[in-house]
Amino acid sequence: MSSTALDKREIGAAFPGPVARLLLRACLPADRREEFEGDLIEEAETVVLPRRGRRVALCWFWWQVATSVPPMLARRLNKEVGMHPERWIAPVALLLVWGLWGLMDMGNSPYGGFDWGDSVVIGVEADGPADRAGLKEGDRILSLGGIPPEDREALRRQPRPGIGETVALVVERTDEGTGVATTEDIEVTYSQLPASERAFTFVDTVIGLVFLLSGMLVYLKAPSTPSLLFAIAGLGWAGILLPRPHIGSYELRVFTEELLFVAFLTGFASLLHLLLVFPKRKRVMERKRAGLLIYLPVVGYILIGSIHFIAGPLEGGFSTIMGAAVGVGMLGYTVLALVALIHSYVTAAPHERTEQGLNFLLVGIVIGLLPLTCMMVFSMFDRTDLMPAPDFVFLTLALIPISFAWALLKDARVAPQLTATESA
Repeated sequence: MSSTALDKREIGAAFPGPVARLLLRACLPADRREEFEGDLIEEAETVVLPRRGRRVALCWFWWQVATSVPPMLARRLNKEVGMHPERWIAPVALLLVWGLWGLMDMGNSPYGGFDWGDSVVIGVEADGPADRAGLKEGDRILSLGGIPPEDREALRRQPRPGIGETVALVVERTDEGTGVATTEDIEVTYSQLPASERAFTFVDTVIGLVFLLSGMLVYLKAPSTPSLLFAIAGLGWAGILLPRPHIGSYELRVFTEELLFVAFLTGFASLLHLLLVFPKRKRVMERKRAGLLIYLPVVGYILIGSIHFIAGPLEGGFSTIMGAAVGVGMLGYTVLALVALIHSYVTAAPHERTEQGLNFLLVGIVIGLLPLTCMMVFSMFDRTDLMPAPDFVFLTLALIPISFAWALLKDARVAPQLTATESA
């Protein structure tokens, strides 16, 4: 038997494989699944395999599946949910129950009143439990509850301390005058969340609810690709903003946190995608694989998150690099979204800005982001005390989803009128 015939027999047995079949089953309806699968196998065996060999044919096949699955899944999701917009109520209701559960559990959340990183205490809340116990900023933690701070895996697996429970810290403190280092035993008794922390949670909850409900209402009232993207963004942002209940199982807790962060990152990508197709489709979206490139960072994070979940947490320098990459990715999404919005505003005629709600959208985003920008600037000069009502000032962020909802609904009302006028 020739090597080519052997390769064909092995290819036929290896293609498409259980993983590929599962992906295709999730992304394509049954009537198109077999046709798509057959075309790929036929081209791999008759074109790629004779010229390049089995290994290249396998790589080619998986590349075609990997690059085709996301857009096919997006089209199927758009079609399925577009035909039945009321189905969007189910994930929204599930997330609302999740947030309500988190609010009810907030009274059980322990508060130690200190922050630390790289084994060093970087912040101690005045008159908090840690401050009353004698912990000071700059102390180096040698052990926390008998566990060294380097063993982050063991610390993450520890059960949540209860209200009134005491944890023993061993810290190394260096005298600023003499430079002599001493070891101190400090016992911190956890208390309930103070009023300021509860206020921050309240602000996050309100903003998350506005994102969640505005996305659902707009999509139910005016189903379209832009409103679906807005609803997806609202779901992702609400998932990270709404309070989360404590989950006892470490594995389930890690999985839930990763899932919510993937939804949050998808929310960034969906907002960028929305501004690239609303109010008019940008020319860049006409390029091949443009939609896939928007969500490529999300896919990359899912792959690394899967490795994290299966092989264990990422530690050391690689973890730092990944954290920086995620931050750069979110910043990139934000900057590109603002550029797309400004481009839409500048290229639109004055009457289009009013008809498509661009004026209100731009003003809402600017006002919504203004307090956050001011807080970042004041933090650089250590003058955050200049911010009025710092616990509630970020409520202006709720103007962002409200302005998007207004613009999408206004455009949905105006578009049929413009179409009728053009036809006449």
